[in-house]
Amino acid sequence: MSGGAVDSAAFRQALGHHPTGVALISSTDADGEPVGMIVGTFTSVSLDPPLVGFLPTRDSASFAAIRKSGRFTVNILAHDQEDTCRALSRPADKRFEGLAWSPSGNGSPVLPDVVCSIDCSLEACTPAGDHYFVTGSVESLEIHRPVAPLLFFQGGFGGFVPGSFVAPSDAIVAESVQTVQHIRDGMRRLAHAADGEVTVYAKVADHAVAVATVAGPDVPTSTVLGSKWPLTPPFGEVFLIGAPEAEVEQWMNRARSAGEELLRTSRERLDHARQHGWAGSYAGDTRDTLLFPALTEYGVEGVTPARQREIQSMFRAAGEDLRPVDLEPEGRYRGASLVAPVRDRHGRCELMIRLCRIPSVSGSRIEVLADELCRLAQEAEKSVGGSPDPRSLVPSP
Repeated sequence: MSGGAVDSAAFRQALGHHPTGVALISSTDADGEPVGMIVGTFTSVSLDPPLVGFLPTRDSASFAAIRKSGRFTVNILAHDQEDTCRALSRPADKRFEGLAWSPSGNGSPVLPDVVCSIDCSLEACTPAGDHYFVTGSVESLEIHRPVAPLLFFQGGFGGFVPGSFVAPSDAIVAESVQTVQHIRDGMRRLAHAADGEVTVYAKVADHAVAVATVAGPDVPTSTVLGSKWPLTPPFGEVFLIGAPEAEVEQWMNRARSAGEELLRTSRERLDHARQHGWAGSYAGDTRDTLLFPALTEYGVEGVTPARQREIQSMFRAAGEDLRPVDLEPEGRYRGASLVAPVRDRHGRCELMIRLCRIPSVSGSRIEVLADELCRLAQEAEKSVGGSPDPRSLVPSP
């Protein structure tokens, strides 16, 4: 088609294969009424000075009002705001009907629950075919909800997840759920005995996905089915049971890049899992007040690169809290979290059982609960023809 006219429908279809973020450009008119328009063309332009841009159609009445005001706010919509997006695509006089908003620093509307908002003054407006290329000078910005953004792709709306978890395997999850059916009663017995919560996680790419959970009496379930944890050192060590050495080294390299303390913790957790068949952590301010609450929320609304970096930073901060310790039989330990691998017929760990939310108990009681957890894992292994207890596979010194 070189040198000839490009068919507009073909142009739209081809460009539709490139996903674009969805944003509301908002402002107020001379009477203080909200005006705005949904765009899929918002982009960063310059870091120094800070400039952003978008491309409205030249005949847009909404942009004419925004241009007249000389200021605007960019609202980056979240993945769960498709209905809000569609409401904002109504005729201009009905666009904000029924929608809550609050004024930004420059007086423009900011919607609740958006990913972030960016206040701008209009810098330039340059004709670009049947559109304008508008640049705005950034005056202030705020992240409101660091979740996955709303995308427009091939004529439909969706969310964003990184490539490491684009398509969880339905087959893996289905097989895991089938295995869980054989140990459901055992999970319930252990949860009741420990007065805690028992959850089974399946390994999908580089995440552990919750496929079943049972809580003891009067213990509120904290795990959301389908939620996921990143297999970031020092977490995920049990999934390395039976793994090729190259995979173990790759995991260790990630720990090594995060610093010597996290590397030491990761190595100790893996050694403990190999020697005892389980690993655990007990208490610590960083673990309990920052890391575990963040992991509970992680992956429920969508995994973003920023959220992954945040969790990795928390793992580093909580490194000392996650190190295995020599349990004192009469010592008291609160909030123990224990994990054990379930090996498949090939000797690989593809499932993990976690016992957590255990109230303050003695070290000897934790040892008993860990043994029960390992027996439950072995029961699950029998249902899939799995390998023997990993403690029998410790290499000779």
